Amino acid sequence: MRCLRSRFRFADTPAHFGLLALVCLLGLPTAAPASEVDVRMAYARADGESWLVTTRVDIELDEEAERLLRAGLRLRFEVEFAVARPRPVIPDSQLTLVVRTVYLEFDREADRFVVSSPSADARAEFATMFSALRKIGYVADQPLARRDELQPGEPHVFSVRARLFPEESTWWRRNVSGRLGFGLVLRSETYTWSVTP
Repeated sequence: MRCLRSRFRFADTPAHFGLLALVCLLGLPTAAPASEVDVRMAYARADGESWLVTTRVDIELDEEAERLLRAGLRLRFEVEFAVARPRPVIPDSQLTLVVRTVYLEFDREADRFVVSSPSADARAEFATMFSALRKIGYVADQPLARRDELQPGEPHVFSVRARLFPEESTWWRRNVSGRLGFGLVLRSETYTWSVTP
């Protein structure tokens, strides 16, 4: 008769799995969430002779991005609006494309975040980076196309996407890209929906 020895192995016990789960949880990063840009909602409406688009883009910047802003970095934020006519075999026919650009920077003398537009002399100041990001992330009634450009009864695809990146400057090249070896460029996924006038 042959006798088999049974061995106790810690790896086979429920305590092992509990310990393994605890080690995995402790290994998770505890840093602040990474920076991101995300189109949360968008819709189009016909008003008079134009199609107007309203969108909300959530922008989150981490502590490192805020530190760079306070040190002198200027960020450029672009929202791209487009209308296309879908075609079955060949690529869609793009009818119109509009890009809205604003800048975000920090004014050290006023100790405020500044949002400015290159197309207008508009300038707004905010006490916190969060309120400045909320301001630039909301675009209301952006004219996109004339009403007669969209064929009645045919579907058209509206799309919105956003990106945030540093404005190229000597400050950026000297202080960030040369030392750290990376760039801060954030892109959202394209948010699309269909409209039949």
